[in-house]
Amino acid sequence: MTTLIIADILSAGAVIKGVPTQSSELGDPDPLLDITFNCLGFGPDGEPFQGVLYGYATISGSKSLLSGTTLTAGAASISGTAIWGSVSSATLTAYATISGELLLEGLKKNWVMWSKIGSMDFTIGKDNVAGQRALDWSGWVYHVKKLGSKAVVYGENGVSFLIPSGVAYGLQTIHRIGLKSKNAVAGTEDAHFFIDNKDQLFSLSDGLEKLDYSEYLTVLTDPVLSFDIEANLLYICDGTYGFVYSPIDKSLGEGPVNVTGISSQGGTLYVAAPAAITTPVFEICTDIHDLGTRKNKTIFELEFGTNLEGTLQAAIYYRRDFNGTFTTTPWYGVTERGSVFITAMGREFMFRAKALELEYFEMDYLKINGIRHAH
Repeated sequence: MTTLIIADILSAGAVIKGVPTQSSELGDPDPLLDITFNCLGFGPDGEPFQGVLYGYATISGSKSLLSGTTLTAGAASISGTAIWGSVSSATLTAYATISGELLLEGLKKNWVMWSKIGSMDFTIGKDNVAGQRALDWSGWVYHVKKLGSKAVVYGENGVSFLIPSGVAYGLQTIHRIGLKSKNAVAGTEDAHFFIDNKDQLFSLSDGLEKLDYSEYLTVLTDPVLSFDIEANLLYICDGTYGFVYSPIDKSLGEGPVNVTGISSQGGTLYVAAPAAITTPVFEICTDIHDLGTRKNKTIFELEFGTNLEGTLQAAIYYRRDFNGTFTTTPWYGVTERGSVFITAMGREFMFRAKALELEYFEMDYLKINGIRHAH
């Protein structure tokens, strides 16, 4: 039933037995739990006086916390209006206290665990076969991949070897820059490839080799790496940009933008992608060449040694100042015998070629015909 307390201007107190808990999850408040205070009275001069209500409540109990739970204890304030008269400053403050044993455990973001042999049980027992250890870099662990007789841990802020030692694992960190994204690593049990936060591509097998290509990979936002074992090609995609890397001749080229996985089962190649896969036009561009002299040169013909049956086009980047910008010629069609006449004058050049039809071909050589000027 409703408790009604009528008090003078001094003070009023109430003790409630039971559990008068109300919240939005429990629905509408129960009116039987209401306590009504009438704080309207008269001052020493006999004039009407509106009192101020202050209430204090102590809540006892216990709370079980899981790992990662945040506990916040403090005061909650409730304001309202009295039944008789307007309350200008009515505040009900509840202070919560919790007693008992409280155990807090960190998230262990940079920890790895190993299970009992032949089991998925990671519980550490008296036999000490299952275990865990911290890494010497902070941040989340993204992948643990097998490489030969070792395991490699790839994470937010580093790359480390886990080296078996009895029933435990030793630690050797080989790269203290983390991965660019959670899926920026792929490979086989013999070789891994990954991109770090500096947009650098690395190869890891017998040793760590920096392949770089950061000037191209910097456009990637959340790259996914997939390795084609049959063709020995690494696909690097983020949905907007795509690249293909060949470990055989260490070349990087433009590729599909949306490949998310590649696997071979029973002689059949399976490729995963969120949408239809489109292959961009094949295009290559050489590095900068000055042809062995800093004097001006005029190029007038290119000859390609290739077995391409489709259409091949060529163009030339050229500049006369080593710190100037490159200018390009238009694209010209290459004849069936592999030659194309293009005129370009400068000190430095980059030679370009592109194939308009999808076809496998090999380019054996590129011959450059031109003249060297006296100055």
